[in-house]
Amino acid sequence: MTLIIKMAVKWNFRCACWGFISSLLASVLLTYCFSPQFHLAFRYYMPSLAEGAVAVLLGISSLIAFHISTLRCSESHTLTTLLLSYRWHQGERLATPSILAKINHMWKHPREAQEDLIRELTSRHAKTEYGRKNRLGEIQSVEDLRKKHPLTTYDHYRDYIQRLADGEEGVFLDEEPLRFGVTSGTTGAGKKIPLVSFWLDGDALCKQIRRLAVYQGAHRPSPVQKRCFFYIHPKISLTKTGRVISPYMFIKQEETMRLSELSSPPPAFTITNEPSAAYVHMLFAIADANLALLSTMFTPQMYRALKCLETNWQAMLDDLSTGQINAKIPLDPDLRRSIQRYLRLDKARVSQLRREFEKGFHGILKRIWPHLVAIEGIDIMGFKKKLEEKFSYGVPCFSRGYGNTEVGHLAINMWLHEKELRYAPCPHMAVLEFIPEQNSSDEDPKTLLIDEVEVGGRYELVLTMRSGLYRYRNGDVIQIVGFHENCPVMRMLYRSGEYLNLVYEKVNTQVVDAAIKNTIQGWPGIQLVDWTCAESPVYDPESSELYYIVFLEVDPDKRELNEVTEEQRSKFDEHLQQEHVYYSGLRGSNTISPAQLKFVRTSTFLELRDFRVAMTTTSVMQYKTPRKLRTQEHVNWMMERVIEIK
Repeated sequence: MTLIIKMAVKWNFRCACWGFISSLLASVLLTYCFSPQFHLAFRYYMPSLAEGAVAVLLGISSLIAFHISTLRCSESHTLTTLLLSYRWHQGERLATPSILAKINHMWKHPREAQEDLIRELTSRHAKTEYGRKNRLGEIQSVEDLRKKHPLTTYDHYRDYIQRLADGEEGVFLDEEPLRFGVTSGTTGAGKKIPLVSFWLDGDALCKQIRRLAVYQGAHRPSPVQKRCFFYIHPKISLTKTGRVISPYMFIKQEETMRLSELSSPPPAFTITNEPSAAYVHMLFAIADANLALLSTMFTPQMYRALKCLETNWQAMLDDLSTGQINAKIPLDPDLRRSIQRYLRLDKARVSQLRREFEKGFHGILKRIWPHLVAIEGIDIMGFKKKLEEKFSYGVPCFSRGYGNTEVGHLAINMWLHEKELRYAPCPHMAVLEFIPEQNSSDEDPKTLLIDEVEVGGRYELVLTMRSGLYRYRNGDVIQIVGFHENCPVMRMLYRSGEYLNLVYEKVNTQVVDAAIKNTIQGWPGIQLVDWTCAESPVYDPESSELYYIVFLEVDPDKRELNEVTEEQRSKFDEHLQQEHVYYSGLRGSNTISPAQLKFVRTSTFLELRDFRVAMTTTSVMQYKTPRKLRTQEHVNWMMERVIEIK
C-alpha cells in the first residue's frame, strides 16, 4: 500500500513558489511578445498569439497561487481538491451580494415572489395529463390556486408518481426526474417524491443562503479549509427505468466540487454502517489541524460521533501512526484499502492530539481544532446543549433550517445565536398557505396566504412545490413568531400526524414533551435521553381502559431510577393536565386513566432507530424518533425493553 507521507513543505510555501514561477514565466513571455523580434515575426510569418494567451493565463495563475499562499489551508488537499475548493468558495464569495440581494427582495415582497412561482409552476405543468385534468393553465395567481385547486395529500399523487417512476412521460411534470427522494416515514410509510432540475436549482439557492447565514453567525472560513460532514450512505433502490430512489441526503462519489471541501476521502461516503462511518469521518477530521466546520443532518449524530472519538481515540492515533485502519472496524476489504490510501503519516499531529486527549474531553473541539468556526446540525432532543456542555465549549452550534424531502430547504435560520429556533421561509421554494390550527380537522378548511397570517397564530402548512405537488398538506404545524422584512417568521411545533387522541382531546407532542421535561426537572442527576408514546388501544385493543403510555430513556441507569418515587413519577400526569385543558377535563371525569410512565433500558432508542431503518424506507441520516407509536408491534417491542423499578 502506498502512503502519502507528510512533507515538511506546506501548501502555503508550495503556492508561493508556484506563484513566483508563474509570474516569472509570464513576465518572460510578455517581454518576448512586446519585443521587436516578436512584431517582426508576427508581420512576416503571422504566428498565433498563443504566447500572449499563455502569458495572461500564467499571470492569473500566479495571482491565484499568491492568494492561496496567504490563506489558512488544510494540508490533506491534493492540487485538484485545493483548486476545486478554492474555485467553489471564491465563486460563492463573489456571488454573495447578488444572492443576498435576491433573497432580501423576496423577503421584502413575499407575495410577489409567490405569484412569480405559481405562474412558473403552472406554465410548466399545464400541458401534462395532471395539468389538463386540473386546469392548471387557468391558474395565474396565488388566489386562483386557492380557489381552483383542491387541498391534497400524498394519496392524490400516488398513481401519477408511480407511473412517472415506471417511465411514462407527460404525467404531471414537464421534465424527467433526476432521481426520486423518499421520505423518512416518521408518521407513516415513506413516500416517493420526484426530484427534477427545477427543484434542485431552487434548493441550491437555499443551501447558499444557509451557508451565508452560518458565516453571518461566525466568521467565514478560508476557501481552502476543509469541512467535516458526518454522512452514512443510505440504502437505495431503482425504478424500472433505472432512476435512483434514495433519501433527500444522498452523496455520489462523482460530486467532485462538493467532496473537494470535505475532510473525508470520497470512498468514506460509501460506508453504510453508522459506527464505522463515524469512526472513519472522525479519523480524517482529527488529522486536519485547520478544520473549519463540523456538520451533520441532526445533532444526535454529531454527539454520537464525538462519543466515538472519546471511546476510540487511542486506536485512531495508532491508525494515524501506521496508516492502517483498526481491524476491529467493520469495513469491506476493498473499501478499507481504498480509504487507507488517503491516510497521511504525521507524527507531530499525533503527538499534539495525544497530549490534548489525555487532558480529557471537556472543551476538546477548540483544543484540537483551534480554527473551527462552528458546528452545524438541526437540533433534536436538546443535543445541542449536551454538545456545548461537554465537547464544544467555545464553538457555536447552529441549527441551520427547516425542510423536508418534498420541498427541500424551505426556511433558513437567520438568528443563529438565539436560543429559540425560528426560520424565515424562502418564498421561491414553495407557495405557502396556512390552515389555522383550530380548523385543521375541517373537511375543506380555508387557508391564509403568506401576507395574511398573524404573529402568534398557529397553522398547519400547505405547500405548492417545485416537485409538482400542489396545495399539499405535509402535516407540519408551525407558529408565526414575527416578521423578517415583510416575510413571516415561523417556528416548528409538531406533526399533526403525531396527535394523541383517545376521545377528542388531540394532545400534540409539544405538550407531551413539555410535561416530560417539567417532570424530570425535579429528579436530581437524571437527564432525558429520548422518549416516545402510544395510545393504550394500540397496545391492548381488547381493554376498555383508555390511557397514554410514555416510554422514557434517561441517563443515568436503573440504580438511580430506583430512587425516583411513585409520587414523583405521577407528576407527569399532573403536568400534562396543566398543559392541556381537554385532557384535564377527561381525566377529571375518569374518562381517561392516568398516563403510565415507563423507563426503558440504555440504548433502547438507538435500537429502535436500527429496527425502523431495517423495516422502513428511512435512513440513519434522516431518521427522527417517532413521538407516537402506531402499531402494536412497535409498542410490544418497547414493552420488552421496559425496566422494572421499585
